[in-house]
This record gives sequence, C-alpha cells and structure tokens, in this order.
Amino acid sequence: MRNDRKGMTLVEIMMVVLVLSIMAMIVVPKISVSSDDARESALLTDLRTAREMIRLYKVEHHGRSPHVNEIYQKDTGNFVARMTQKTDPDGALNPNGSCGPYLREWPSNPYSSSDVAQDIKFGKNPPSPRDGSTGWYYATKAHQIYPNSGTGGESAD
Repeated sequence: MRNDRKGMTLVEIMMVVLVLSIMAMIVVPKISVSSDDARESALLTDLRTAREMIRLYKVEHHGRSPHVNEIYQKDTGNFVARMTQKTDPDGALNPNGSCGPYLREWPSNPYSSSDVAQDIKFGKNPPSPRDGSTGWYYATKAHQIYPNSGTGGESAD
C-alpha cells in the first residue's frame, strides 16, 4: 500500500517555525538599531540646520535673535514665525520683508511625543533641562537651540 501524503508532518512544521524564529531573533534587533540611528541622524541634521539658520537670522538682523522683536523686547511667541516667515531687518514680521524665511517649517524632535515635538521652551542659559516637556530648548543668553527630549541628540549639547 502506497501512502500519497502531500502535507507536512508536525515535526517539519516545528522545524520551519524554529528556523523562522531564529531568523527573527537576528533581524529584529538590527532593524530597531537602524531605526534609532535614523532618528538620531534626523535630530542632529535638524539641530544643525536650525542652529545655522538662527546664526544667519542674527547676521541679517544686526545681531538680534529671533526671540526679540523690532523694539528689542522679548517675544518668544513669534520665534517660529520669525524663522519660517519673511521679516524686515529690524525683526518685524512682514510678508514683503527682505529677510527670510530661514526654514520651511520648524522641525519636530523625533524623540519627543508628537504633541510637543515642535514646541520650544525658553530659558536664559544652557543646558537643556531634558525634561521632555517640549521638543526643543532655546537658551536666550547663548542664542542657541538644544533638544529637550529625555533621549536623543546626546552629542548635540
């Protein structure tokens, strides 16, 4: 009598599952490391770009930082607008201004939750508190931007 089985035995199925499990144990950690590397790279690129554009803003506005308005008063509420819209050389927002925009949009910190990733906390001095309450920290005396997430951008401070 001939046995014409066309299916797999339980042992064969177990072997396939075991091989796939071993492959998954090797591949998954590499994917997660790549994801962390990509987030770190994105954060550092955005940080470098933001810092350069803040420097350019200061040059075009006679040393004035984007957190200062046209009458030299602290105006943190329009910081992002001054970086993403046109301004006059005195820092006044003006759609026909001769300066800017410096950034198409303010970057999101990939290590922060989405609801605060673009928010900026302002303080007088570095370093960033790294409390995660905002995506970014701007030191007003140093005129410098830092990541404010609990992790990421470790080499940026």
